[in-house]
Amino acid sequence: MSVRLNQIPSKPLISVVTPAFRPRGAQAFFAAIAANELCESAEWIVVDDGSGPHFDALFDSLAAEGVRVIRLPENRGQAAARNVGLRAASGALIKFLDMDDRLSDGHIAALLASADSLDKKAIPFAPTLHSWPSGAQMRNESWRSAGSRPEAQLARLLHAPFLHHCGALFPRALLLELGGYDEALRTDEDGDLLIRVLLAGYSFVAVPEADYIYTHTDSVTRVSSDDDLRKIEARLAVCEKTIAALEETGRGLTPEVRVAMAQRMDQIAMACWALDPACSRSILARAHAVCPTYPLPGRWPVRLARRIGGPDAAKSVMAVARLLRGRLAGGVRG
Repeated sequence: MSVRLNQIPSKPLISVVTPAFRPRGAQAFFAAIAANELCESAEWIVVDDGSGPHFDALFDSLAAEGVRVIRLPENRGQAAARNVGLRAASGALIKFLDMDDRLSDGHIAALLASADSLDKKAIPFAPTLHSWPSGAQMRNESWRSAGSRPEAQLARLLHAPFLHHCGALFPRALLLELGGYDEALRTDEDGDLLIRVLLAGYSFVAVPEADYIYTHTDSVTRVSSDDDLRKIEARLAVCEKTIAALEETGRGLTPEVRVAMAQRMDQIAMACWALDPACSRSILARAHAVCPTYPLPGRWPVRLARRIGGPDAAKSVMAVARLLRGRLAGGVRG
């Protein structure tokens, strides 16, 4: 490897935090990070989330290359691992990065340059480029219509996420003030953090010359896939947390946010239809309580199939669409 990460300055501007649990392909990931010239402006912190002794050699090799490795004695989950890295970080700016994913060339430099020119309550982010084993790719361009106000971005984020938390470059002080990720959530702790950033009055600004590359795989289910009811409960908990936060501050739900929240709950209900139809119906009832007249989310063929044949028909249409596009189910958020 031509670049060693132990050349980073003693007081880095940016800290890149990566949680790792029994990681695969770590050497390729390391090479990709080094190619991004991370060493010139940042420290890299890898938090081993209880991988066990079989991974000693791998983490020792990363430490030998100058990576700051923190090893947890037991598996605590991605939220806890990220929070450990956040508290240990030295940089004023924080970049989270999962070992499954990649950064486009010049990603770090582009976000740093943008951060220098933005208002202090604006957070730069790279749009997400989804990549599948079939070779299919999809760049999330929905940020273009997300607006610039925190309220407008919140409404968009609730039902149609326009960024991934690993695409953003956060002020460390803000994350510490917010308490980092909610470790009680089994999933959606990333979406919850983005929501709390917006509720704090910050907004996100796209840096279109950079990409955050979200890699989908055939053999591994992403944490974001809705494959058990505990994840569904976590997503619903984020909705209720957001409603409570808006009500506690006296702002309440604007009409725009009310519609978006109901649509988010509708999406959660559809995700758990095959797992537990009764639970799905209960969530749909909650969505209608939030906004009785919300329009069904999704593209028109899905909405039409749902009106004619119900949730099963809608999910069949979505499955066919994914197959035709060479995409796997689950995990396409932000």
